[in-house]
Amino acid sequence: MNICLIMPNVFPVPATKGGAVETLATNLLLENEKEGKINFTCFSIYEKEAAELSKNYKYTKFIYIKEQTENIDLTFKTVNNHFKNYMDKIYEYIKDMRYDFLIVEGGDVAGYEPLLRKLPKEKCLVHLHGSGKEAHNEVISEIYSKFITISKSQTKIALKNKLISEAQILFLYNAINLQEFNKKNSDNENDILRQKYQIEKDDTVIMYIGRTIPKKGVKELILAFKQIENIDKAKILIVGSTSFGLEQKTEYDYELQRISEDIKDKIKFTGYIENNELYKIQNIADIAVVPSIWEEPFGLVVVENMAIGLPLVVTNMGGIPELVTEETAFVVENDENLISNFASKLDILIENTELRKKMGEAGRKRAELFSMENYLENFYNIMKKIK
Repeated sequence: MNICLIMPNVFPVPATKGGAVETLATNLLLENEKEGKINFTCFSIYEKEAAELSKNYKYTKFIYIKEQTENIDLTFKTVNNHFKNYMDKIYEYIKDMRYDFLIVEGGDVAGYEPLLRKLPKEKCLVHLHGSGKEAHNEVISEIYSKFITISKSQTKIALKNKLISEAQILFLYNAINLQEFNKKNSDNENDILRQKYQIEKDDTVIMYIGRTIPKKGVKELILAFKQIENIDKAKILIVGSTSFGLEQKTEYDYELQRISEDIKDKIKFTGYIENNELYKIQNIADIAVVPSIWEEPFGLVVVENMAIGLPLVVTNMGGIPELVTEETAFVVENDENLISNFASKLDILIENTELRKKMGEAGRKRAELFSMENYLENFYNIMKKIK
């Protein structure tokens, strides 16, 4: 089976610069290296380190598109020059290729219209990584034959406007490389991290990992933390920044700092931490939280925290409740009682170490469902089914 992946023209694959979609694709391609079930071609923007790593892949051919700002073929008139160049270059390669399917991996999925109009529709698929509302564009239904969705919630949103049908949906949960979350710190490494963030020996550590933007519910989380009865026994770590590695403050960041001023000895903002370093800080946490107040399409951090063995408090938003069970997480409704209910669940976990341990163990087991082995097998089966 021959499949082409078109990655967004933002980060490279292999994922040397991060990016959730790019990391997922990298893990898929790495898993495929074990047995070579699929022959992949992967279109990606060029980056020197990624290009070097690509030489180690036997079953994936990487085609890198270098940025070009002059002498661009102006075939595509509705998008910016970088995107036009990216699509023009891909077409030059792909027009003479033989492949079973071409899959657009997120990004500006409607923006690929000028490219995909030139290709057989039955071979063009799109992997929806956003909310699902991308499918509410008439262009989408005209250029793609099938839609890969990543949660039941996202599927429901994608189908809402009836521009696509259930028969066009291919369902595939996201996955993680579980081995990345089996890593453990040494006692010395834990001590160093706890000292760095001024965490006392008896503190219960609550951890948020994600972007510091309004829809992620960070403000609501901090307000809930301020309401807990056991605040003297706890610390909260906010891991992340507004825009991945870009450490520029927004008004929202300043607001978070203002509302945290009276508990500044209890709350630590770590800033952005590279993906491959996250397990280290997760190892000093006791409780993980995902307080999103928008329709999360999936919520990969939920699976990652389960894999590390952390009990969770999450909101009932988007695909999040599909990933957990009552044995692994407390699920809180996003309503007028969100803050107080979130606080009460945190209090329960702070007080009950045995419950935390039991939920963490259940989480590790639950996370195995989202392994890359299962992901590749499911991916292969749905491709084989429609071939």
